[in-house]
Amino acid sequence: MWCSIRDPQRSVRGGSGDGSVTGRFRVAVILLTAATAQVTVFEEFRVAGVSVEFMLLVSVLAGYHGGPERGAVIAFCAGLLHDSVTATPMGLHALVYAPLAVATSHLEVRLARSTRPFLGVGLAVAVAAGVLASVLAGGLFGLHDLDGPRLVRTAGLAAVMSVAVAPPTSWAVRWAVTAGLPVDLDLRGGGAESRG
Repeated sequence: MWCSIRDPQRSVRGGSGDGSVTGRFRVAVILLTAATAQVTVFEEFRVAGVSVEFMLLVSVLAGYHGGPERGAVIAFCAGLLHDSVTATPMGLHALVYAPLAVATSHLEVRLARSTRPFLGVGLAVAVAAGVLASVLAGGLFGLHDLDGPRLVRTAGLAAVMSVAVAPPTSWAVRWAVTAGLPVDLDLRGGGAESRG
């Protein structure tokens, strides 16, 4: 059985890191909360017609904190959820978010000694790239007119606005996606730290 109350091998916190119920529940809570925030709160607060790309931000952070496999799955689900609550073809954002999460996770591995400002700029670049890729993919379906200067301004503004809400979002996404992952070993001399 997938989840059994009588199973003595499972702990209350979800246990063995095999994709436990607690980890799945955390991810579901984050994705549903992010989708709700995207279509309610962030749709109301626009600057020059641009809002925070919250689902994209969650996808990028899932790749950063969860690694390529977990990040890609979460980003794909976030993209499908985004498409289900907006007027875009189903799968358009999932097509963009999953590869972006994988790319972010691979860059995170290579930039082990980066500073907070550098990570903020990297996050802004990732969000801007995601906005550009979403608009370009939407252009294939005739959803958007591809106007170069306006597109770059929109991507830049969305990136800056998304980075502004990134610190608490990063904490929440890390809490969700690292549930059940093993302890991190810091090979630079800091010891071990528990994830999640």
